[in-house]
Amino acid sequence: MTIKVLLVDDEEGIRKVLGICLEDSGYEVHTAGDGRIASRMVKTLLPDIVLTDIRMPGMGGIDLLKFIKKELPDIEVIMITGHGDLGLAIESLKMNAVDFITKPINNDILEIALKRARDRIDNRNKLRLYTRNLEDLVKEKTQKLEASEKRYIQLFNESPSLITLQNKDFQIVESNNRFKKQFGKDPDMCCYQVYKKRETPCPGCPVVETFKDGRSHVAEMDVTLKDGSVRNFLVQTSAVLEPNGDIKHVMEMSTDVTMIHELQDHLAALGLHISSISHGIKGLLTGLDGGDYLISSGIEKKDTELVADGWEIVKEKISMVRKMVLNILYHSKDRSLDISSEDVFDFIQELTTTLDPRMKKAGIVLTLDIPKPGIEIPMDKPLLLPAFLAILENAIDACIAVKETKKHLEIKINVILARDLVEFKIHDNGKGLARAYREEVFSLFYSDKGNKGTGLGLFIAKKAVKQHKGIIKVESIPGEYTEFTISIPL
Repeated sequence: MTIKVLLVDDEEGIRKVLGICLEDSGYEVHTAGDGRIASRMVKTLLPDIVLTDIRMPGMGGIDLLKFIKKELPDIEVIMITGHGDLGLAIESLKMNAVDFITKPINNDILEIALKRARDRIDNRNKLRLYTRNLEDLVKEKTQKLEASEKRYIQLFNESPSLITLQNKDFQIVESNNRFKKQFGKDPDMCCYQVYKKRETPCPGCPVVETFKDGRSHVAEMDVTLKDGSVRNFLVQTSAVLEPNGDIKHVMEMSTDVTMIHELQDHLAALGLHISSISHGIKGLLTGLDGGDYLISSGIEKKDTELVADGWEIVKEKISMVRKMVLNILYHSKDRSLDISSEDVFDFIQELTTTLDPRMKKAGIVLTLDIPKPGIEIPMDKPLLLPAFLAILENAIDACIAVKETKKHLEIKINVILARDLVEFKIHDNGKGLARAYREEVFSLFYSDKGNKGTGLGLFIAKKAVKQHKGIIKVESIPGEYTEFTISIPL
């Protein structure tokens, strides 16, 4: 591309000679006789280089330089000066003139000044091109980052798990849509307030452990959702690091595994039913064999009383077969709760009356702190009563285990009525539970009684309480006490 030069000088001869020289060097040359004319021409001509005399009538070269650098700063200006104007020439360099040459003009020096101006123009064009390319690259990378961010946000929000980002105060600083749908989006919420309605962090919290060691931790816990339902969650944590390696946040991912546990419970229940049926049938067959023997012996001896006794046994076993078949049919399908209003006083009386002979025999004192008759709560009594019986039987067993070392054995049953729930506490001062057993106490087939325990009672008790959308928990100190707390919403 041909470079345009505007030559400004009040001497026509210089303009003519210098113009010819510049054209011979390949420049497109335009001329002006003073600074004022030149100032108008630069706006329309837009020259690449202005070659101007310093001293001219009217608007001089210095004023023209100031004008050009203010209005069109990319135009390069070379000053032409006499020997007496060196001070002004040097001053012009401070005003961003590219160079100055002195009269009489030497062609070699002129070419050096022009080359310096061309180099500035080339460097500026290269910088402009580089900047444009850099801007395009930044724009492209920004678009890619924005697209990636949208994808990650979509993955974050569409994840089937509940995901939160928590700071060291356990405040939830970010959460995905599924979590917000279940628990809301209060910015001041803490995880233990959301999941457990507690005022302090939960014991064994995996978030605490991850903040301590930076490693991923896994835990299972019962969580109360916004609608009041209780679900079992598998919780896994991961550290989110700052550039210096410090842990800034912990990401917690919670997956609802309630259905998996329910499936495990169903499979376990199926095994229990099969085992129970097998033992039941074996007992019935033994009983029928006994009845058959008595009837056969009575017929042989012509002893009608013996035949009658044998027939009574057969009728009893037939009745038991009928009951067993009905129970099998009853438990082979999902059973919804059959809720009815039950008197709390009568419920506790029925519970304790069933096991009262065993407690008296063991010398256990029973203390009741329960409402007076007339206070009713909704429950499925046939489902809930066996659960409480299992817990009370465990309390009795715990007291009997220390009968030889403790003089005073006591079981306390306390019922606390609140506006939206009822809380049952069964406390004994028996042998207590070891830490390992406390963590597994509600697991299927887990028992600390050796061959004397089936590992079924507390498992069934927890299942019954969960069906009532309640929570069951245990606190214990070995050698001192155990306390089961059953909370059931009203």
